Amino acid sequence: MATLTDRIIVEVDPLLRDLVPVYLINRRGDIDLIRIALDRADFETIGRIGHNMQGSGASFGFEGLSTIGAELERAAKAGKRMQIGQLLDSLEDYLSHLDVRNEDRDVIASVPDTPVAATASAIIDAEAGPLGSPEVLVVDDQEMNAAIMSRYLTRAGYAVKCVASGDAALELLEKGLRPALILLDVIMAGMSGFDVCRRIKANPATCRIPVVLVTSFDRRSDFMQGWAAGADDVLAKPVQRDDLMARVRTMTKRIPAH
Repeated sequence: MATLTDRIIVEVDPLLRDLVPVYLINRRGDIDLIRIALDRADFETIGRIGHNMQGSGASFGFEGLSTIGAELERAAKAGKRMQIGQLLDSLEDYLSHLDVRNEDRDVIASVPDTPVAATASAIIDAEAGPLGSPEVLVVDDQEMNAAIMSRYLTRAGYAVKCVASGDAALELLEKGLRPALILLDVIMAGMSGFDVCRRIKANPATCRIPVVLVTSFDRRSDFMQGWAAGADDVLAKPVQRDDLMARVRTMTKRIPAH
């Protein structure tokens, strides 16, 4: 039996603790997804999984997951099959030794052996936010990233609507949704956040809605691409609560006239 010294001990933001079991079981599911993608030489999918693992791992404080995610993304870009296989072994080992503990060092979460009943989407649906509050549209194809931002926003008194693709966001806007702010992930399957932002800003009916791009990019050229797409601001991943709320408070003061 593993002793305490064999374990990887992580303390998570209390506001996010109930999301941890869902998050960890999804990371175990990533192992199978990466294996399937590796068999198909689908390095794009592996890179996207690594990219999202890097950001979400850091958001929860799982630095080991963040590091593995970053290395997966780099290995996928280089097409290094052997390295990806080694990183899968590292991911399994990390998850098998991970415990989440509270201030008293009591275990409150570890990787579940069986699927959990709750899902991130169910948590999001349960926290739509108070009626009449400024509404924020969160666009992210990783539901746990959306759940984290939704949790921070609803606890601060905002109403939140989450969608998993740029196409879904554009469809809602076409139907008349006019949020006070759009938080738009850059790296998504299908249409990128840059492309979605361009279309929002090119439409006279939606161009005044503030758009904040959410990205783990740190190169100046990537930020410049965001500004060129018409973004009002850029928020770096991993998303920190204080940074997020500062952007939201500033941008929701610019609610466009209807």
